[in-house]
Amino acid sequence: MRRPSACSSRHLSKLIGVAAVAGCCIVASCKQPPSSRSANDVRIVRTEPRCETIGVVEGSGGSEKSARDSALELAASRGATHARIDSAHPDLEDGMTFVVTAKLYRCPSADEQFPPDGYR
Repeated sequence: MRRPSACSSRHLSKLIGVAAVAGCCIVASCKQPPSSRSANDVRIVRTEPRCETIGVVEGSGGSEKSARDSALELAASRGATHARIDSAHPDLEDGMTFVVTAKLYRCPSADEQFPPDGYR
């Protein structure tokens, strides 16, 4: 006759392993796919485009230009096609760096169907 505790701990160990693998798969599927876009691919706009808003990023650097470049790199890594960039301002915590905030948008490319199916 099997000892119940040995059988239970063996099954519990397998169950924990399966749960850990399932958890990793779920977390991995939630991540955005890596982007092959660069900061040069992100178009800077002055007004909000009629596209999908995908978030906000904050770039920082030792100069206004490097803070802006940092924000554009972050925008590209998030898959943005357009960004509306606010003016650079000094970081209030250290006073040595500049911060730039950018609102990000993902707009369809010119070769995609517009308007998308279902919007007519």
